[in-house]
Parts: sequence; structure tokens; C-alpha cells
Amino acid sequence: MPTQLELAYWGGEVTDLTENKWLNLREMKVPRIGINGYVFSHEVRCRGKIVAVLPFRRYPDGSVEVLLRTEIVPPWSLSPQPCAVTGGCDHEGEAPIAVGLRELKEEAGYSLNRLMGLGTCRGTKSTDTTYYLFAADVSGVVPGKAEGDGSALEASGGTKWSTQPEGCNDPLVGIMYARLLRMLNII
Repeated sequence: MPTQLELAYWGGEVTDLTENKWLNLREMKVPRIGINGYVFSHEVRCRGKIVAVLPFRRYPDGSVEVLLRTEIVPPWSLSPQPCAVTGGCDHEGEAPIAVGLRELKEEAGYSLNRLMGLGTCRGTKSTDTTYYLFAADVSGVVPGKAEGDGSALEASGGTKWSTQPEGCNDPLVGIMYARLLRMLNII
């Protein structure tokens, strides 16, 4: 979202349309530059900051396998879907890397002390959410139990290894996989 200074300079305003504990729908108007009611979402629970982690392991032949979450994602399907390990920056001042390490342990059972940064991205033009992307090299690491966060959907989920994550419907998986392969000099 534009800063307050940008909005003031252009004579714009943002109005909250509706909100619950998860999501806020906002409308932006900046008539001087042709924005006359642009509606977008803001994720209230995490202040618009979500972390995604792509665990991977490398093999001696140079191939890479990634670990995907399998969980019910209600807007997509009522059957478990492959997706990224994700979590929100729930607490003020919480560093994205700390969230990534916590979610990796909660959702996949891996306790690590470092992650590889893959940059940031935005989900769509209809949200102001920033996604902080990380990869986790778990080659040779034995996972513990994925304890979850106590939610029913997370408790019913699991993980699966994949050598072809390109077919995953979660766009975060695709962007993290492409960035990981570039970082590892595979593409």
C-alpha cells in the first residue's frame, strides 16, 4: 500500500469497507491519478506479512526434491492440496526469518537455525500482502514430529516430497522453486 506521505501528496484516501479478525477489505481513491475506487484486501491477522518456506534436499547427482505441505485449503478444495509451508508475522516486530523457522518446525518437523532468503513477492494485484520467501536445506537432517499450531486444518495436514512441484497450484511454491533452482545454479 502507498505510504501515508504518498497518499497525502496525491490527495488520496483509503477507506475500510469491512473487516474481521483475518481480513480487511479496503477501498482506495486517488482521483488526481484516476484511482476511483480500487478495492483490495489486507490480512489483519499478520499485518500484511506472510512467510513461506520451501524445504529441499539435494542429491549427489545434482537433483533437487522439495517438501510440500498437504492440507485442506478451503477456497481451493475440500481435499488436501500441495502447498507451501506458510505462517503469518503475528506479533509486532517479529522477524520474518523467525516466523519461517517456527513454521518449518510446526508444519514439517525440521528444527534448523538458518534459512536461505529467496526475496519477497506480492500475491496478486488485489492484496497488499508481502510474502517473505525462504528455502531450507534439510539434506541429511532427520525431522522431528510436526506439532502444528493447534488448528484443525493444520493438524489434518501432512507433507510429501516432490521432484515436480511445477504442477502445484500454490503460486508461492512455483516462485520459490524457480528462485531456488536459480540460486543453486540449476537453471
